[in-house]
Amino acid sequence: MRFAGLAAFAGYLITLLWASLNPEPIDGNGPIRQFVAWVLNYTSVTKTWHWLDYNNLEALANVVLYVPLGIGVAILLRRLPWWADALIGIAVTASAELTQRLLLPHRFGTWADVLHNSIGVLIGVIFARSIVALRSRRRAQG
Repeated sequence: MRFAGLAAFAGYLITLLWASLNPEPIDGNGPIRQFVAWVLNYTSVTKTWHWLDYNNLEALANVVLYVPLGIGVAILLRRLPWWADALIGIAVTASAELTQRLLLPHRFGTWADVLHNSIGVLIGVIFARSIVALRSRRRAQG
């Protein structure tokens, strides 16, 4: 099971690198653009979801995209304090955004993206650390 988890995390990291460092925005063409258009069309005509415009959808996607990074870092580096896990994840997102800003002219590295990605990292770290703590407590009781 440990190998499967590591393989899944490696696959996620490759996908994250592709999404973050691709010279063209991933929602620029193809099926992802069509999916984004479908979501925005749906949310524009649904009262409950009308607030979900392109900017909010992108912010939400940035949060969700980085949750697995926080989980993976917290699990792989569990001997570190939680805040070190968070700082590592935040350094990864800041590096990706800086690379976009300086080296990828068709991408837009922004502080808002760093913030949203960092929120995702923090959610992932807190989630993983909470699960590990609950499992440890159950083992100690049982």
